[in-house]
Amino acid sequence: MFPVSYQTTLRAHLNESQYLTLQLLLLLLQAHRQVKLSILASVFPQPIQYGSRKRNLQRFLVLPQLSIKVLWFPLIKYWIRQEQTGRGLNREHRRRLKKLKHQKYGYWIVAIDRTQWKSRNVFMVSIIWGTHALPLYWEVLDHEGNSDLKTQKRLLKAVLHLFKNYPVLVLGDREFHSPKFADWLESKGVYFALRQKKDLHFLSCVG
Repeated sequence: MFPVSYQTTLRAHLNESQYLTLQLLLLLLQAHRQVKLSILASVFPQPIQYGSRKRNLQRFLVLPQLSIKVLWFPLIKYWIRQEQTGRGLNREHRRRLKKLKHQKYGYWIVAIDRTQWKSRNVFMVSIIWGTHALPLYWEVLDHEGNSDLKTQKRLLKAVLHLFKNYPVLVLGDREFHSPKFADWLESKGVYFALRQKKDLHFLSCVG
């Protein structure tokens, strides 16, 4: 059973059949720990031939409703709001949250990364909470190698509005050490820590 907040968001965009299909898929993912469509189709509880189940799942997974911004962003906004206010949390979690707010730096930490996985070039934006990283936004780039400044700004901008009322610190590795990118983050009022190349030197002007 989905939490009430999940049910509200999902039912607003999916019909009953689509909602049930999503529930079953998530149950199968947890039970079988597999993301291969062929395996999921083989165990999907639908009284039709295997080939038909596979085609049905393929059509389901490309539904326009199953987009990050439509389904995932509202859930992330709700989660952030709950964490920030402490509503719906147990006593221990509220204690940890209260401690976080009274620390010298009380911003949300967002990490950006790009990974070449086989033939796929994936750009990922995640939120860091404790020892966990929760995916916020991701995209498969249409080229190999590093991302450019235009892509970095576009993908990160899609996430920053989720934290419109909260301070944010962006973490990035050496791919994102561009001064232009740093200037853009500063113009958005965003803190940042971007890893620099080993041979980089800084000069300071005095007077």
